Amino acid sequence: MLLHVLGGVLAIVTVAIAQQVCNGDASLCSKPYNQVSYLTTHNSYASMPNVAQNQHYDVNTQLKDGIRGLKLSALKFQNYTGVELCHSACAILDAGPAHNTLNTIASWLKDNPNEVVSIMWNNLGNFKATDLQAEYQQVSGIMDLLYVQPANNLTWPTLSDMISSGKRLVNYMDVGADQTQVPWLHDQFSYIFETPYENHNDNQFNCQIDRPQDPSNADEMMYVMNHFLYGSLKIGSLPVDLPQPSLANNTNGQTLQNHADNCTNIFHRPPNFIEIDFYESGTTFQVIDKLNNINYTPKTLGDGSNNQKSVNGTTSSSGTDSFDEVALNTAAALAFVAIAITILC
Repeated sequence: MLLHVLGGVLAIVTVAIAQQVCNGDASLCSKPYNQVSYLTTHNSYASMPNVAQNQHYDVNTQLKDGIRGLKLSALKFQNYTGVELCHSACAILDAGPAHNTLNTIASWLKDNPNEVVSIMWNNLGNFKATDLQAEYQQVSGIMDLLYVQPANNLTWPTLSDMISSGKRLVNYMDVGADQTQVPWLHDQFSYIFETPYENHNDNQFNCQIDRPQDPSNADEMMYVMNHFLYGSLKIGSLPVDLPQPSLANNTNGQTLQNHADNCTNIFHRPPNFIEIDFYESGTTFQVIDKLNNINYTPKTLGDGSNNQKSVNGTTSSSGTDSFDEVALNTAAALAFVAIAITILC
């Protein structure tokens, strides 16, 4: 009988301890959602080997490693009536139907009940909010996870409150949101502004408000600090922007910390979403932990393959340094695709 009672007490204590951890740290539980910084991957789905690749690891691995913000691009593909995840154009990089990636996210959230995740949609295909809703409705259990923030309300619950309610997946749409029809698919620029995303020089990242232009309540909004680097490849008069994995250790190192410090000083609060390419490179998690006032603990990132990296900023993935050569070898093919798209448009 005594052992039974002790077992029950131990179970209660264990549950209490588990509930004290939010997004990996107990100190975040009491913080409102809009006062936390989240490491966010740019084109999260674009992890297959390709000259347009923005990430080395898939969405499930990203979430496992600590990514809590996902940027997804919604495009139309040929006669397919649903939403496809593509990089700029599906002819360049196609990651498949959106509901497949949403299923990955939902499954991970079910297995990790103390985590809050945000999705931001780039609606490049000019879909209606109900079109994206249809993708979510194909995913088992995801609708129960969707958080709804009242329109035009910039007061957010704490992470602990969101976790307790089970509403732990926050969704935004940059163009085409309709919170009357789909209340959980939030109009991004009513809640969040972004810094410039067309960055071609490691020394020129800035903290200007790029989207939306001149928001009336910027002091109350969250913000995305875009910190990913493009390389410029010019074929004739046609410019082609390419990700730069060979520079990621530098881009995601002290340059990232300097950018975050600058934006924090300008806006008097840390960035909420730090959007990056090749998240495992550099010192990304040190930066995000510092912004959240968390003691950083070194960890190994990746899927256990030869590309596995530590987050110390001292290692680089195999094959990364040969990217420029790969880019040159594929430049003609990419230029052909880009020219074809230009002609068709």
